Amino acid sequence: MGRNIIAVFNLLHIALVYLAKAMMVAMVLIIFLNVVLRYGFNSGLMWSEEVALLLAVWFIFIAMALGVKENLHINITLIPAARLSKAASRALEILKSLVILVLAVVMLIYGWRLVGFTMRSIMPATQWPAWLLYAILPVSAVVMIYESCTDILGIDKRDAAVDRFLSGQGSIRDVLGERHG
Repeated sequence: MGRNIIAVFNLLHIALVYLAKAMMVAMVLIIFLNVVLRYGFNSGLMWSEEVALLLAVWFIFIAMALGVKENLHINITLIPAARLSKAASRALEILKSLVILVLAVVMLIYGWRLVGFTMRSIMPATQWPAWLLYAILPVSAVVMIYESCTDILGIDKRDAAVDRFLSGQGSIRDVLGERHG
């Protein structure tokens, strides 16, 4: 069971990386096209700012969740790592993961409420449901909860296999845990 959960979250991680890349490209293209249309042809896309905002919000929250997985968020080092005992270092890692866990639970609760609150609203330019803008909050919160819990428990999530796959050097079988190497 635990192995299947790790495999699902690893696949989700890979999907989020590709989704974030696609969203960034789409956002740049939409904004570029709108600038060209506005200044070159004195017209524009009415929906471009709204879609660019949606893509930016989704990209930011995906990046936040991926940053937790990859430990990319800002860390302030007050005591050099060489001076800390293994136990003290592990205790600080657990404390950091607990803070992330609390933040993620708050994001999940209030993100879910925000999605529910905006269920009946529509975005003015695209006429899309407004909840689409906020739907990424609970998704990224679930990823952050998973990552912080596995970090606290010291569970091997096969992060190296995911990194190898994303760099083009590994296989999906390694990510899923079907082979070890």
